[in-house]
Amino acid sequence: MKIALCDDIPLLRRILEEIIREYEAGRNVRFQIHQFGSGEELLRQAEKEQIRFDLIFLDQCMKKLSGAETALRIREYDTVCQIVFCTGSGAHPQFAEASPLRILEKPINMEDIYAILDKVISDSKPLGNSW
Repeated sequence: MKIALCDDIPLLRRILEEIIREYEAGRNVRFQIHQFGSGEELLRQAEKEQIRFDLIFLDQCMKKLSGAETALRIREYDTVCQIVFCTGSGAHPQFAEASPLRILEKPINMEDIYAILDKVISDSKPLGNSW
């Protein structure tokens, strides 16, 4: 499973990755985690390397493209990936257009991240197969 972490604050990306790595260790699963400092960087890299992510954590307030704008650009070519907005600025009506899995208020907590990962893994498991 490929996960993108997109936030313009490196510390917040590292914290989120640490939570996901703890989840991996406790559940005996492995993720490919990619970090991006901006929506532009995420879009550029995804296009350049033809990467499709299963799950994207997007900060709303970034310098150029907002998380909502980035998500709408992603939705132009990928309607399947799960998007989670991480915001400290409350709900935004434009989030609905991107059909997010969840909207998390900062500071994020481990229980919310674990629940999201549980859901994405559960939804992506083929019936009758174990990971």
